[in-house]
Amino acid sequence: MSSKFTKLNYRFGIIEYPVTLKEMEEISLEFPKSERKFYDFAIDALKKVLKKDEKIYAFTTANPKLTKTGFIVVAEHNLILVTMKGGLFGGAETELIKYDTIKKVDFDIAPDPFGKALMDLGILYLEIKGVFSSKKRTIRNIPERNLDHVVKVIREKVKENTK
Repeated sequence: MSSKFTKLNYRFGIIEYPVTLKEMEEISLEFPKSERKFYDFAIDALKKVLKKDEKIYAFTTANPKLTKTGFIVVAEHNLILVTMKGGLFGGAETELIKYDTIKKVDFDIAPDPFGKALMDLGILYLEIKGVFSSKKRTIRNIPERNLDHVVKVIREKVKENTK
């Protein structure tokens, strides 16, 4: 087992980033079987777009589209949004966003008027360069405990790629 993962209990663990996709695949074996299926779909989709030795700086659950669940992956060369496909056979699809096209990164914690939320409250706002104007992208349902790290590494990657 990779030394980059410390399992705290059946629900929580700590991943020491950066990791490779192969290490992430090993780490996912420590997740409960029902949760692991989503990681399996995501990892299969990521194998098509990530280089074998490419580093991953953050990998967390999110809603890349308003009604679709998935993951946000901060990789070495691109920000990758992984969206779960519905249907009988499952699977996932990826969307790559180049860091040099990101103009602005912001975040928020969604208000929770009912007390305990049924979803994670972290929100990521991206402003992305377009052909004629910029477009805004909102990624919701990011675990609050991961939000600071995700925002920090995306901002670092954007800064590195716009020099």
